[in-house]
Amino acid sequence: METPRWLKRGLAGIIGSAGLAYPVCAAICPRGRGYCPYPGSCFLYTDVDANTICDYTPRSVTSAPTAASPTPAASPVFEGTSSSLTVPATPSLSPAATVSSNASVPFIPDTGLFLPDGLIMGAVFTIVLLVLFFFLFRSGIPGTRLQKPVPALGTSALFALGIGEIVTYLLLGEETLASAFAVVYLLAGTLLAAFVWKSGAMSRKIAVATVMMSTVFGFVILAPLMPMEFPGIVSIVTSGQTVAPGIIGILAGIGLVLLVGRTFCGHLCPVGSVQELVWNLPGKKIDIRKTHYLEVLRAGVFVVTVIGALWYVNLMEYTGVYDFFSLTLSIGLVVFLVLLLLSVFMYRPVCRGICPFGLLFSIPAHFSLYRLRRTNACIRCRKCEKACPAHVAGRDSSKRECYLCARCTAACPVPGALVYERKA
Repeated sequence: METPRWLKRGLAGIIGSAGLAYPVCAAICPRGRGYCPYPGSCFLYTDVDANTICDYTPRSVTSAPTAASPTPAASPVFEGTSSSLTVPATPSLSPAATVSSNASVPFIPDTGLFLPDGLIMGAVFTIVLLVLFFFLFRSGIPGTRLQKPVPALGTSALFALGIGEIVTYLLLGEETLASAFAVVYLLAGTLLAAFVWKSGAMSRKIAVATVMMSTVFGFVILAPLMPMEFPGIVSIVTSGQTVAPGIIGILAGIGLVLLVGRTFCGHLCPVGSVQELVWNLPGKKIDIRKTHYLEVLRAGVFVVTVIGALWYVNLMEYTGVYDFFSLTLSIGLVVFLVLLLLSVFMYRPVCRGICPFGLLFSIPAHFSLYRLRRTNACIRCRKCEKACPAHVAGRDSSKRECYLCARCTAACPVPGALVYERKA
């Protein structure tokens, strides 16, 4: 099987974009650093034990002070300022909540003058993109022509959202709240992708273009990076921790699956997107028809991950997801590269066999209101079933593992025989 030229060019563009985005990725540490001055700048910032150290920071960095210890904590020093945090002698007080009266408050940059300018520039750029994409899709220049204005507008909005957020984030710089951008992309993108499907505009080329955009989004913003955030949700459930914006977005995204299916997994999640891309590379494919084996494996990983999270151990970190998207040379990067190599031969192994969110998303997807359905125009040629890499295109198959890759609709020879619509 020869790889299409447009796919080769797209992959080359993503690799180039990742190289350019590296300085931005390196400026933010989703795995946490001691006394992080920007808590909440990523999904992964979690501080259940209230020691001002992200719980995902490697244990070797520093040891968390205990509540009964009267020993003052080490004085962290931030670039451009100095401050000290003092642990109170009273055991009943939080070891990280008291700030010395003589100590200055940890430096948090005031972006009041810069932030609005960056947002305005980003908003203007997004609007320009929206108009540009609308013209391109209406004219058919990208190779896909959308004659009706509403489908063209929805498709244009989806791409303007993703590219506009990437550019806006780069304009605002490293001090930007990445979780806010990720939440907007997750929620708005999920609804826009569903709208594109409902309008009938989603083609195989558009589906591939969306996963290319989402892969770049992962390299630049490092969020949302499924499945790395899962232990954070477990910590919230078990400890009553304050819910971060990123976690709220993830929970809302899971709720949207009940309405629109797995449009997020199929088009927006960077981890799923990069697997979708490499699956298109030539290689002998492993055809796993008994897909329930993968679901059982994922359920087992889910249980083990929950148990690990109860002890503040993020087992998902060992998949190397962060190391890959942050371009960090490490053993984790090697692990994820191995998973990507497996993705050439097996369709979405991380989503279907490892990702705990894959399990959480599959449950509401089984009952989703909108999904791909056959109509009376179906001639039962079964071409959609042969084209589906997840083997969920059967007439009576559950769509809980449908990633809306658009291969089935592209293979269907009868227009209107397979549509994305509401359950009758």
